[in-house]
Amino acid sequence: MLINFRVANFRSLKEPQELDLRPVYRDGPESLNVCAVYGANASGKSNVLRALEFMHNAVTDQGGWNMRNRIHLTPFLLDRESAEQPTSFAVELDIEGVKYAYGFSATQERITEEWLHSFPKKKKRVLFERDGDTYYFGPSFASARAEVIREITPATSLYISTASKANHDTSTGAVHSWFVRHLWFADDTEDSRSFQRGNTLALLRSEEKKGRVERLIKAADLGISETRIEEIEFREDPAAEDRGIRPAFHISYESGKATVLYRGERPELPPRLLAHLEAESALTFRHRGSAEHDFTLDDQSRGTRTWFDISGMVVRALDEGNTLVVDELDTSLHPLLLAQMIKLFQRRDSNPRGAQLVFTTHDASLMGRNRGEELLRRDEIWFTQKNAETGSTELYPLTDFKPRDGLNWEKRYLGGSVGGVPYISETGFEEALSRP
Repeated sequence: MLINFRVANFRSLKEPQELDLRPVYRDGPESLNVCAVYGANASGKSNVLRALEFMHNAVTDQGGWNMRNRIHLTPFLLDRESAEQPTSFAVELDIEGVKYAYGFSATQERITEEWLHSFPKKKKRVLFERDGDTYYFGPSFASARAEVIREITPATSLYISTASKANHDTSTGAVHSWFVRHLWFADDTEDSRSFQRGNTLALLRSEEKKGRVERLIKAADLGISETRIEEIEFREDPAAEDRGIRPAFHISYESGKATVLYRGERPELPPRLLAHLEAESALTFRHRGSAEHDFTLDDQSRGTRTWFDISGMVVRALDEGNTLVVDELDTSLHPLLLAQMIKLFQRRDSNPRGAQLVFTTHDASLMGRNRGEELLRRDEIWFTQKNAETGSTELYPLTDFKPRDGLNWEKRYLGGSVGGVPYISETGFEEALSRP
């Protein structure tokens, strides 16, 4: 479970910024299950999530974050000093009741700092600290193997990643595993939508999970009564070479259905390609009506496709206790549908494993009150705003304003009382397109 995240000198985030998920107004778990970040366009709210994703990619060593002996990060570029300074990332985590603090700093040339501390029984224990090429290993962590891993860790790589590949120490393994297994990202890009859709399709093929995903889709009142996935047909084609097919396999659309023609051994399709073929050719939806009819995913509205894509990740998050980070969660989704997704994470009966939903949004209605009750609680709301002088992003919580319970924060937010909204001049719009 994510307790807090800190970042400095990353894209528009110049000064250290902290997203703190510890509850303010109630006792219970150490971290909130929901966090919403509001802000004007170009205020930097997406950069907060991008920073966490960069940290994820660095720890899991994926996404091309350090190709060709260079770390591909972007510091704050609107002053000369920041470009020469390291970028820093840090998290506090609760993993099976033990608190960990992990972080690192880096320039484009190397990792400048890295550290991992644990807090068993609430007492700080230094596991390791790195300052350039100098390492310190705590008494409970030091070993001959730790020294070997230090020697083979490149200047542009993280010690925690190298240690996890070598299966060294349960502490580094626990933190690394959290990033790999329990921190998930989603947005509206093509790559992300394909990844989300692949997860949903995989769960629909699971006897254990299929019912949960289908019930979530039906509950959205999209008119869908049943979801079906046919098997993609694989067929060996001895005449493939005679017909000029050079790769090991070829996709044919016979009778409108995708068929994989191959020569030699049956191919293992890349996950993205398989998800594309299943969504395009093998997935159908049966809709309610006086006459039954099957529709493809392309026949569905954009909102239906969005809900279908994210459903698998929501089910997995709730089942596995994941932290799901979504940029622009309100894209194509009705506010009432979005509210129900948030409630799934807030309620203990639907979220017994403490899954978290961290998202950016423009939907101010989520701040409003329904039948006297608030949907987003006061300590679940954060804002980003650009500093007019420096161009840097400032991240701050609604709780900074000492908000009283019972107030309508939707109206106050849109009215500019707490910032995080664009300063729009009506005369400026009129003058921009007025004829000379």
